Amino acid sequence: MLAIASAPVAAQHALTVRVTDEHSGAPLPGATVVVDDAAPPVGASTDADGLARLTGLPVGDLALTVSFVGYQPARLLVTVPHEGGPLDVALEEDEEALGDVVVAATRTSRTIADLPTRVETIAGEEIDEKISMEPSNITMLLNESPGIAVQQTSAVSGNASIRIQGLDGRYTQLLKDGFPLYGGFSGGLSLLQVPPLDLRQVEIVKGPASTLYGGGAIAGLVNLVTRTPRLGAPERSVLVNATSAGGTDVGAFLSGRSERLGYTLLASANRQGAYDGDGDAFTNLPRTRRLTVAPRGYVYPSDATTLWLGVTGTVEDREGGDLAVIEDGADGYAERSESLRITSQARLDHALSDRATITLKQSTSHFDRSVARPGYRFEGTQTATYAEASALLGLDAHDLVVGIDLRTDAFDQQSAADPAIDDAQLTAGAFVQDTWDVTDRLAVELGLRGDLSEDHGAFVLPRASALVRLAEGVALRATGGLGYKTPTVFLEPSEGRAFEGVLPLGDDIEAETSAGGTVDLNVRTVLGGRVSLSFNQAVFLTRLADALVPTDAGAGLIRYRNADGPVLTRGTETNARFGLGDLKLFLGYVYLDATETVPGGDTRREVPLTPAHKTYSVLVWERHGRGRVGLEAYYTSAQRLPDGERTEGYWVTGIMGEWRVGPARVFLNLENLLDTQQTNYGPVVVGPRATPTFADIWAPTDGFIANGGVKLSL
Repeated sequence: MLAIASAPVAAQHALTVRVTDEHSGAPLPGATVVVDDAAPPVGASTDADGLARLTGLPVGDLALTVSFVGYQPARLLVTVPHEGGPLDVALEEDEEALGDVVVAATRTSRTIADLPTRVETIAGEEIDEKISMEPSNITMLLNESPGIAVQQTSAVSGNASIRIQGLDGRYTQLLKDGFPLYGGFSGGLSLLQVPPLDLRQVEIVKGPASTLYGGGAIAGLVNLVTRTPRLGAPERSVLVNATSAGGTDVGAFLSGRSERLGYTLLASANRQGAYDGDGDAFTNLPRTRRLTVAPRGYVYPSDATTLWLGVTGTVEDREGGDLAVIEDGADGYAERSESLRITSQARLDHALSDRATITLKQSTSHFDRSVARPGYRFEGTQTATYAEASALLGLDAHDLVVGIDLRTDAFDQQSAADPAIDDAQLTAGAFVQDTWDVTDRLAVELGLRGDLSEDHGAFVLPRASALVRLAEGVALRATGGLGYKTPTVFLEPSEGRAFEGVLPLGDDIEAETSAGGTVDLNVRTVLGGRVSLSFNQAVFLTRLADALVPTDAGAGLIRYRNADGPVLTRGTETNARFGLGDLKLFLGYVYLDATETVPGGDTRREVPLTPAHKTYSVLVWERHGRGRVGLEAYYTSAQRLPDGERTEGYWVTGIMGEWRVGPARVFLNLENLLDTQQTNYGPVVVGPRATPTFADIWAPTDGFIANGGVKLSL
C-alpha cells in the first residue's frame, strides 16, 4: 500500500524560475509564473531575488507563461525534471503597456492609465537608445520628443534650454526625483550637465503644472527619475563612447542593496575637443572637460520606512571661439565658462498605514560659475534650497495629497562688472490635490496651491483635470489651470550675451502669470489582429501675461520690462505608434501658433524661433536579446527670427545600430546624415573676429557626427 501511494508523489517535481529584465539583468520581484496546461492550475510569484518555485509538477514537457506588469509576457516549453539550476527567463519591456508605468511626478503613485493628468514617459529601451546617441547629457533625450524643443542659446558656449509647446525654457520646471533644482543662474547649463546613465524613466507633463511644484511650471514639467537599488540585484554597468567630432565619454553606474542598506553611484567623465565642422576656423562645439560624481546611500529601518541621502558634484570647463585662440593662444575672440555645481538631497518616506504615507524632502544646491571673454568677466554664486513636507492619504475612492514647502534662491555677483545684478528670493507655499475615482469611467483631479513670495506677494493657483474612459482602450483627458513665474534677469537673452550689460530689474516689474489647458484623446487597439496601435491627439492653449522681454537701454545695455500684451500659444500634437513583430514605427506631428504683441502697438506677430510645423518619424527593428537598428527623420518648418527675417525649413536624419556580443552591447550612431547646419544658410559669426556678434541659433550648428562605443554589464 505504501509503494502504491508513493508512486504519484515520486512523479511530481519542483522547478525554480529566475525572472529578470532583458536589458539590465535586474530581477523582477512580483512576476507571475504559470503552468498553462496543469490541472489543477500551478503558479507562483517571484520573490525579491526574482525567483519563483513551482512544486507538484508532473514529468514531461510543460508550457509556461511568465508575465510582469509593463513587460511583454514570455511563453516557453520546459522539460520536467529540469536539470542545471534555475530556469532563467528575461522579459522585454512592453512599450505598448506604458499605461501600467507608475508616475512619480503626480505624487499619487498611480499608473498612467489611471491618471486624469496627461503624462508622457520615456523609459527603458528609449532611454537606452538615446544614451547610445548622446551619453553625456539629456539634450537629445528631450529634443526628439514631440512638443519639446531644446533651444541652443549661445553660438559660442553651446548652452541650451528646453521649450514645451513654444514657451521659453524659464516656463518649464526641471526636476530630478521630484526636487526642483535647476533654474535661475544655473539654468543655462542644466541640460548639458545631467548625464542620463542613472535614469530609470523621464516623466513629462505638458501644460499647467504649478499646483504641486509652484512657480515656473507654466509650460509643464520634466521629472528625471533615477534608478534605485534592488534587494539581491546589484548593477554594474560601464559605457565608453567616442565621436568623430573629437568627443570621448566614459561612464559607470553601480548599485547594490542588503536588507537594511543600499547605495547607488553614478560617475561620468566627458571630454570634447574644440570642433570646427564647417571650416570657418570658429568652433561649432566648444572645448569641454566635465566630471560628474553622484553617490547616494539608502537606509531601510523597516519595511515601512525608506531614507536616502545623496550628493551630486559636477565640475566643468568649456571654451569656444576662434580655434587659433583655443588651440594656440593667439589673439582673437574666445569665451570661457568654468562652473562648479554641488547639490545635496535627502528624502524620508514613511508609511503610517496602508492608506497613509508621509514624505520629507530637503535639498541645497550651490552653483559657482565664471564667464570670461576679451576685456570682460562675469562671475557669481547661486545658492538655492528646497524643503517640503507632504502626505499621501488613501480615502476610499480618493487619493489626497497635502503639503507645504519653502524655497530660497540667492545670487551673489562676485565680479566687478557693472551693473551688479544680485538677487534673492524666498517663497513659501501650501498645496492640496484630490484625485477622485467618481465611477469606473470617470476620474477627476482637483488641486489648489497658495504661494507667498517675499517680493511679489501672494499667488493662488487652482488646477482641474478629468479622465473619461469612453470605451475599452479609448480615453479622453482635459486639464486647465493657472501658473506664475517670479521675474529674474537670468533669461535666454542674458545667457546669450554672457550677462554683459544686463541691467537689474526695476521696481515696477510684475510677475509673469498664465492660464492654460490641454485636451487629448488616446486610443489603444490592435489592427487586423496583428498590428498594435497607440494613438494620441492633443490640443493645447496657453495665455501668458506680463511676459518679460528685453529692450535696448542704449550704450550696449539691455533692460527687461513686461510685455505690452499677452503671449498666446496654441496648437495640436499628434502621435501614433505602430508595432508588428520586431518592427516599431513612431510618427508625430506638432502644429504651433505662437503670437505676441508688437512692442508699442496693438498688432500681433509670430513669436521668434517657434516653427509652426514639426514632424517626427522613427522606425526601429529590434530582436530581443540580440540587437536593434533604428532610422529617424525630423522636419522643422520655417521660423521667424527676432529681426523679422524668416528661415528655411530643414530635415535632420540619422541611423543607429546596436548588437549584443556576450555581456557587451556594441553601438554605432550616425547623426545628422544630411549634414544640416545653420552655416549652410548663412554665417553664425558676424562682424570682425576680435569683437564678433552672433546670429540667433535656429538650426543645428555641429552638422554630421558619428559616434560609437560599448555598453558592458558586469
